[in-house]
Amino acid sequence: MSHQGRWRLVQKAFEHLYSGPVVKLRPFYLPGFECTPDHAVFAAIGGGTVKKMKAGSLRLGDYLAVPLAKPSSDEPVDVEKILRDEPAPGYKYDVRLEIVHGRIRRTSERGLGVPAILHITPRVARLFGYYCAEGSLSRAANRPNSGSVWFSFGAHEESRIREVEKILGDVFGIRARRSRQKNRTAVIASSATLATVFRHFCGDSSATKRVPEFILRSGNKRVLKAFLTGYLNGDGYVTKSHGRFVLGSASVSQALTYGVAQILFSLDEIPRVYRSENDSEYEIEGRIVNRSDDHMVRLLVDHVSMTPQDVDWEASDARVIRRGGFILVPIREISRADYVGPVYNIEVEEDHSYTANFMAVSNCQNADISQRRKVEGIEVEPQDVVRMTVEQGCQGLAYTYNQPTIFIEFARDIGMLARKAGLINIFVSNGYDTPETVAEMPKFLDCVTVDFKGSGETNFVRKYINIPNAEPIFQTILDTRDTKKIHIEITDLIVPQVGDDLGAARKLSKWVYDNLGPDTPIHFLRFHPDYKMMEFPWTPVETLEKHCTVAKEEGLKYVYIGNVSGHRLENTYCPGCGAIAIKRYGFDITGWYLDKDNKCKKCGYKLAIFGRLEQTAKENRFYSVLYHR
Repeated sequence: MSHQGRWRLVQKAFEHLYSGPVVKLRPFYLPGFECTPDHAVFAAIGGGTVKKMKAGSLRLGDYLAVPLAKPSSDEPVDVEKILRDEPAPGYKYDVRLEIVHGRIRRTSERGLGVPAILHITPRVARLFGYYCAEGSLSRAANRPNSGSVWFSFGAHEESRIREVEKILGDVFGIRARRSRQKNRTAVIASSATLATVFRHFCGDSSATKRVPEFILRSGNKRVLKAFLTGYLNGDGYVTKSHGRFVLGSASVSQALTYGVAQILFSLDEIPRVYRSENDSEYEIEGRIVNRSDDHMVRLLVDHVSMTPQDVDWEASDARVIRRGGFILVPIREISRADYVGPVYNIEVEEDHSYTANFMAVSNCQNADISQRRKVEGIEVEPQDVVRMTVEQGCQGLAYTYNQPTIFIEFARDIGMLARKAGLINIFVSNGYDTPETVAEMPKFLDCVTVDFKGSGETNFVRKYINIPNAEPIFQTILDTRDTKKIHIEITDLIVPQVGDDLGAARKLSKWVYDNLGPDTPIHFLRFHPDYKMMEFPWTPVETLEKHCTVAKEEGLKYVYIGNVSGHRLENTYCPGCGAIAIKRYGFDITGWYLDKDNKCKKCGYKLAIFGRLEQTAKENRFYSVLYHR
């Protein structure tokens, strides 16, 4: 749900490493959440107007905003689509779905089946509520076409038992049977199709139970109330506390408890949501059994009545403010702590917001992360970076992922100290730099690899990089070449369908040959779908191989494939005899077949490689950058 009370599609979930302070905001009644101080949340200063503000700016007495769901149309459930999308059990014979008189079933199944289109009435909602509270599924291991839905009740709960039996018969056409064991009675609906429907919408175990999506999104308050009626009749309780009644429930499923709380918010009520931490094991009748934590939702009420057909209550007052489509909940506690580790975010379509434990927060878009001017992470001076690098036994520093020249002065200051300490400096760059930036590089930089996308083809860079053409990148490379102090390599991300033109790759390879020379390494990288380009597949390896062939035809001697661990074109081959000179697997060097002068041991050809294989090459070379003391 977005801050506008609308259910919106999540477009992307992502994480990144973070080191720094976090803020924990805990309101009355709700669990609260932790976030970075700069994360934008929807809040009201002193209960005033709701607006986006940084979490770190909030104080006690301010309010967090819980959005109220906006009315929406209730659409019927397409059961046929659900069944067709479900993987079919391992039947011995061919089994199909058939629809007769608006009811759908598998051909191997007895009975009339279930409605192909299920209209969500209060009675249907009530049955799903009963299932979330008391339901379970069963299937015979040796009979893949079997399946049953069980509803468990106390033997004395005759009115609830009859209610479930009647709904099963009237809505689904299923004549349920009963099974009695000691003081329990189970209502059993034998239908593999119905079991599939309940498993799809509600889960199949106590730990995976959840409120069906069509209930959560319903704009019909009668449907919402009916679901609660079924659920609370099965798993609810009423107690008295401090002169008032408490209507509540508990579950080991956090998703189910939060779903019930969301329904209460949609009914304009103020639930209390808690987590009770239990011992992981306890003894019962001489046996040690595992136990999960309980997730509880409670509603303080002045009056409550409960029947199988309805739960009615009169809620007690709560210290909240209702304003402009929000319930404003006062902040009860604010704490701060240092944190090192992953932080998470999601991007949501249109509204660019979502709820964190019911409270509205803004999502961080990729542009916000990559373009923001505030640097998150540990605060270090250039000398700290160099000291950490030396302490970890590294041979050098690679400035990568974020474009290193955005903060060229900081990179320069680090690099100059690193060079004095005997370390090498490498840039992984997009090449879109000013002459002033390039002028700083010879002071400290040993190597740069310039990343092209789609071979720098004009139509591709206009559409996907938002630049007129790649000419500024080529100019940067020429300026860097002219310093005569920096080794240059080229990488080219090959994007299938839109950035894999062999003509463009040939043009780029010829430019590299003509302007940088045949010894310049070029790497063709495999694209993988992520973030905004999920509609494209991984680059076929055959496509990368064709690009390598084109580059070799243009005269380049050192041509590689990247992001395909184990491929033969990860290796360096001797231009003289074609033998393997350096063997690689991913990041690892697994074979070195050069003499002390970097000549091929087979034919004596001197390769354009500087330096020797470090003795530490086989040691662990990966250290977290979130290390500082």
